[in-house]
Parts: sequence; structure tokens; C-alpha cells
Amino acid sequence: MQDEPIKATHTEPPSSKDILIGFLTVGAAASIWGTLGFFAKILYAEGVSFEALVAVRALVGWAAMLLFLLLTGGVSSLRIARRDFLFLVPLGLVGVGAFYLLYFFTVRESTVGTAAILLYSSPAFVVVLAWIFLKESLGFLRILALGLTFGGIFLVVGGYDLSTLEVSPLVLATGLLSGLTYGLYSIFGKPVARRLEPAVILSYALGIGAVLLVLAALPTLYTLAGLSWGSYALLLMLAVVHTALAFGLYTAGLRRLDAGQAAIVASIEPVVAGAAGAALLGEDLTPPKLAGAVLVLAGAALAQVRLRKTSRGEEAA
Repeated sequence: MQDEPIKATHTEPPSSKDILIGFLTVGAAASIWGTLGFFAKILYAEGVSFEALVAVRALVGWAAMLLFLLLTGGVSSLRIARRDFLFLVPLGLVGVGAFYLLYFFTVRESTVGTAAILLYSSPAFVVVLAWIFLKESLGFLRILALGLTFGGIFLVVGGYDLSTLEVSPLVLATGLLSGLTYGLYSIFGKPVARRLEPAVILSYALGIGAVLLVLAALPTLYTLAGLSWGSYALLLMLAVVHTALAFGLYTAGLRRLDAGQAAIVASIEPVVAGAAGAALLGEDLTPPKLAGAVLVLAGAALAQVRLRKTSRGEEAA
């Protein structure tokens, strides 16, 4: 690891093509993540603990990223500046490690719909944190996009049925914290997204997060023994596809979108989850859920509108 001086850099605003690519890559990642709850429930039914599941997911995903770098000759790029390491450590511990534990605990202790409602408090956290720490714009369009997104999620997950919101204080806390830690992936990842390749960022984030997750999983690692070959294949898929590939796509999208935009675009995840439930579990796609899907997609589209990024110091000048 090398230490480099921090230089003032001026980057050109991303083009319309870059913004579209960012939207598509973040949307693809969110679509993959939309099936996580379904597959997690299958593994829970097999007796796998949530701690063991997320530890395998992070550890195998990290190995997959290292193999990718080895095959593409990018191992040398793992040598990074100290200033980048200061962002990658919290990215791994919070944006991967803490997030995995909090979200998959919430999924286990409640319904997938309830977990999605609580997780997608994330855009609100990100927009406010990005405004405070990254000096990103906070205007009418961003607020309107948030309103559309939250309104759509409320309908998609059936929030109008109060029984779906009857959770214990512990589940409420872990669900909201999963939204906060998920949002912090964007906040910690954004400063390094323009300097480092997505595979490098993800290698560090997953490796650091895996240390925390393996330690947390030590008492329940025995739940991984004696599973069917199908369950082991499912664990491998969750690690390679739902972790390495999806986080790589999301991190690549952060290079073209600001943190608030990326978080709101990723809100199509519950729409995909609803569609997967209808196709795989025979769940009904009711008119309110369809209306909610339209609202979420409208919010994601509105989030693509480029807002002028102005620091409060510049506004005062």
C-alpha cells in the first residue's frame, strides 16, 4: 500500500450516456438483489443460520473477486493509496459486514416484505448523508423522486396492510439500521469510485467485511454441514452472482451517478422481489402492487435527472 498526496481534481460532468449506463448497472444489481430474500428463506428452511449464510456469501465472493483480478492481470492494482484505505475499511466493516448481518437477521425474523420496507429507508439516509458529507444537491426533484419511491415501495410491499408492519422493537431497529448501513456503502464508496476499479474496491470491501462476518458466524458454522448439493450450489450462487457480480455492478454505477441517485435507482429491488414472488411463489400481483411498481420506476427515472452539485460554501460566495 502506498501513500499519495491528495490532489485537487476536476472531473467533467458525466454525459447522458454515462448516466444511462450508471442507471442500467445499478438497476441490474438491484434486480439481482431482489431475489435474495427468496433464496435466503430456502436456506433457512434447510437449517442454515443467517450468520453462516452471510459469512459464506462474503468469503466466497471475496475469493471470486481475487480470482477475477488474477485472471485479468489486475492483482497489482490492489496496491492502493492510504487515503483510499481509510474509506475502504469502513466500507467493508459497515457497508458489507454490518449490513449483511442486520438485513439477513431482519429477513429471518420477519417477512421479506417487512424487511424490504425497513431496508428501503436507505434512500432517505443516503440523500441526507450525501448532502451533508458529499455536498450533493438536495432540491425539489430529488425530494419528489424520494416521495415517489417511498410511496411505490409502500404499495409494492403491502404497507397499507398494517399487519405487515407489526414487528418487534428489535426487528424494527435492525431493519432501519440495515437501511442505514446499506446507504453508507454509497457514502463510503463514492469517494474512491472514480479512482479505483470496481473489482479492487469490492475485493477490499468483501475481504474486510468477511473478517467480521466469519468471526460472527463461528458459533453457528456447524449449520453448513450435511446440506444437499443443491443447497451448496445455492450458497455458491449467492456468493458469486448476488455478491461479487451485483456489488461490482453497483460500484461501477457509482462512478457515473451520485450517491443519492444510485440509492434511489436501486429502489427497484422490491419491484423485482414482488415479481419474483408472483412467478416463483404464486403470490398475487394486486392493483396496488402494480401501481407501486410504476411509482418506484418513475422515482428511479426521475433520479436520473442531473442536479447541479454545488457546495454550500459556493452558494455563499
